[in-house]
Amino acid sequence: MKKIILLVILGVFTFSLYGQEYIVPKNVKFENKEDYAASEPQVKETIDWMLVTSLGKEPNKRTEANAFLMMWLTGTPNVSINVNTDLLPFVKKSPELLMPFIAGCVRYSLDNNYSKDDVQINKAGIETIVAFYRNNRGYLKKDDSIEKYEKLMGKGKLEEDISKRIEKTKKK
Repeated sequence: MKKIILLVILGVFTFSLYGQEYIVPKNVKFENKEDYAASEPQVKETIDWMLVTSLGKEPNKRTEANAFLMMWLTGTPNVSINVNTDLLPFVKKSPELLMPFIAGCVRYSLDNNYSKDDVQINKAGIETIVAFYRNNRGYLKKDDSIEKYEKLMGKGKLEEDISKRIEKTKKK
């Protein structure tokens, strides 16, 4: 009986989340630090929509959402992410995965007091990509590098791998 009640509550909660139509912010002006901070709830909403909406749905809206996120990210003084390209071999085969990676990085920084921890930020981006890849397999090519990350996550070794790669890049 408890399971049924839990499923009903979960179903209602999920339906209420999806029942709200996401609208890409338009005509947003970022003129000062406060404008960027005030837009953070919209940025989080954009990220959430990008990550739950499959690649096959609403491609024009996805393009607009990507543009809004990048416009915000390139100007905000509070969030900065250092993308280590050695961690992104999957972008060559599936360039559409770059934005979910960035979205995961941004979300981590926002949710963790504007974290600047490169390892944790990149880890969040990779974890986001693995989940996004799983949910969009019908739209994406098979990618061994993402599946390797999935295995590392399962073994609890993703953070160690990312840390080593970042350190290796710093030494170059």
